[in-house]
Amino acid sequence: MIVKTILKTKARGAGVVTVSPDSSIAEAARQLAAHRIGALVAVDANGTIAGIISERDIVRGIAHQGNTCLFGQVRDLMTADVQVCRESDSLESLMAIMTERRIRHLPVVDDANRLVGIVTIGDVVKTRLDHADMEVDNLRHYVVAAR
Repeated sequence: MIVKTILKTKARGAGVVTVSPDSSIAEAARQLAAHRIGALVAVDANGTIAGIISERDIVRGIAHQGNTCLFGQVRDLMTADVQVCRESDSLESLMAIMTERRIRHLPVVDDANRLVGIVTIGDVVKTRLDHADMEVDNLRHYVVAAR
């Protein structure tokens, strides 16, 4: 299974909700809540990935700075060193990256490094479970046919 296949099966498709690094933390929190998602990809005016900000980043910011954190900019809390993946990457490689780096969201870029989607840990788990269910069904049919 590859990333391109995962993106095709997502309920919301490959669409990614983005935010400007100059946006306020409060605006980022509103977008996260409105879209019921856990992270936003921060893109600059050219559409280049500048960072990623998650609910956890905002919670940590509030814990350290209090409510004044909400008036800061996304760039103040975002992770600038964003791990990305490509549509041709395998599910196994995604699991390894997410486990090693302890991350839950991987932006997907094309060969020109343009943002084309995002894969979450939930997408990975769902894909693995669907694949396991399919294997169980195939084995059941095989056993029944062998009788």
